[in-house]
Amino acid sequence: TVVATGTMCDTSSFAINSATYGAEDGMLFVALSNGVVQAFDAATLQSLWIYHDPLGGQPNCPLTYYKGYVYTGFWNQEDLDAKYVCLSATDEKTDSGSEEKLARWTYTSKGGFYWAGAYVCDDYLLVGTDDGKDQYFSNTASLLCLDPSTGAVLARWDGLAGDVRCSIARDKSTGLFYFTSKGGYLYSAAVEEGANGWAITQRRTCRLSNGSNNDSTPPMSTCTPVIYGGRAYVGVSGASQFGAYSGHNITVIDLSAWKIAYSVPTQGYPQTSGILTTAYEKTTGYVYVYFVDNYTPGKLRVLQDKAGQTRADYVTEESGVDTPYVLFTPSGKDAQYAICSPVVDSYGVMYFKNDSAKLMAFGPSVTLEITRQPDKTQYRAGEVFDPAGMQVDLVYANGLR
Repeated sequence: TVVATGTMCDTSSFAINSATYGAEDGMLFVALSNGVVQAFDAATLQSLWIYHDPLGGQPNCPLTYYKGYVYTGFWNQEDLDAKYVCLSATDEKTDSGSEEKLARWTYTSKGGFYWAGAYVCDDYLLVGTDDGKDQYFSNTASLLCLDPSTGAVLARWDGLAGDVRCSIARDKSTGLFYFTSKGGYLYSAAVEEGANGWAITQRRTCRLSNGSNNDSTPPMSTCTPVIYGGRAYVGVSGASQFGAYSGHNITVIDLSAWKIAYSVPTQGYPQTSGILTTAYEKTTGYVYVYFVDNYTPGKLRVLQDKAGQTRADYVTEESGVDTPYVLFTPSGKDAQYAICSPVVDSYGVMYFKNDSAKLMAFGPSVTLEITRQPDKTQYRAGEVFDPAGMQVDLVYANGLR
């Protein structure tokens, strides 16, 4: 049911990220073509303000909302400048839905920011950059540590291999940060304050693998790492990004040993982050991590894993190899590439979208249960059924209704 509609001031272009909700302000923030961010009232979808970046660019980055401010970046070309910006969510001119928003601060980087999602806290902001070169594995990308109030550089880690095109993930249990690169690495670091200010410390680098052993076809990853139980789960590209079974895989990294525990081949590149559930861990010891292939038909897969595991044990055989178990395969016109992280609701229903422009749902089996009979239960031949008073519940296999 459509409860509200709003008018965007431009097209969505390459903005494949969802809108971001700012709970404190009751607003939705949407990235649009040519370096535009538009704010809407979340309840009515009335436009509140619009930001136009002076350098423009594709709006590929997630919009991060933190305590009344929105942070995002833009991208022009591999070797051109683009900005990362901080915007106040406040609607300063309530009588206009198209007022021109000014940035609180901007930071300009050669190569710009592409799928680069930030981690933000009171003291600092962490975000990765592109490498500023026309290839994707030059050792010229950076992890920036910026002041969230001013945009001033507090610290930086330079010399990273290839574009950093993922969000920065934080392990709550250790405080460490993790991210991947198109140069084929998983990175880890801490951010600490010392006598000379903030510093990026405890830097570690783990080489991923796609079996090619060729520097010109590195095991690139744009996948935001899923971190849990001392393990990281990432999607890795094969030697041919759009070639089936060319080395694409889901990799499990043992963070304590800081090495690959095992990898499982996939048909296509699992290019975005997965989602992990602990719902069965207490009874079985396993967690389950769900990924989608960015390759037609765009299969939804699940990896079953537990501490100490060194190979996949819940698989589907495809083209003579064992792959992570396939839960769902779109077919016909619904089969397409899928650059989408799955999300799940409280009933255990999983949602994802793909290039077919379809939203798909996959979840537990359901039954219909009549919990209240209709008021009219006796009929003569030819009478039309009257459902008045009847209640039918949808009951999921997990017992929820």
